[in-house]
Amino acid sequence: MKILLFFLKINILLLSYVFSDDIRNIFVGAYIKDIPKRGYTEFKCFSSKLKLESWTKFSKCKIDKNNYYLVEFEYDERFALNENFEGTQISGHPVIIYLSINSNGVIEEINAYSDQSAPFYFRKQAHLLWLRVYNRYGSEEWSCIERLKDEKHITIGKKYINRSCSKLIDNKKITLDTKFYFKNNNKSKDNLVSRSFLKIKFQPNI
Repeated sequence: MKILLFFLKINILLLSYVFSDDIRNIFVGAYIKDIPKRGYTEFKCFSSKLKLESWTKFSKCKIDKNNYYLVEFEYDERFALNENFEGTQISGHPVIIYLSINSNGVIEEINAYSDQSAPFYFRKQAHLLWLRVYNRYGSEEWSCIERLKDEKHITIGKKYINRSCSKLIDNKKITLDTKFYFKNNNKSKDNLVSRSFLKIKFQPNI
């Protein structure tokens, strides 16, 4: 029992670290200049992949249709806690992360989606990110849209997941898209769809 409680406490500690603020020490509404670049690397424009010295050079990127500068980055493995945190992950799920920054340097959005270049073991588990997000932001008061099953999609066991859920909390809107099924009427490994997309958006007037 003591061992179980110990590991439970460790899991809670690790989750609180991964989700401290919103993602690690990054949170929407913050000025990007106030977020230390220590612990992060591979800064680049999300669309053009132009390399940047740090995310404070965001204005070198082209502005998108929402008037945001999109900056992608990775976790610096030199500052990883242990081997479980190697790579860019959210609670064990490999992801691609980019920030949406306005012209004043304020982080408007944090966007993270499943890394499809990750090993298959991680890719097949990618749809389970919602468990960690619910743990962080609470399981109540989510508004979800369940998409109808496409005729070319195949249910996996008794599961078919193709939904988008959102929740307002404090000064932000959390949106999570989750997909889990086979596509193209084919149950092969290459046709497995197991993905998550997380968006944390700054909404100061709410």
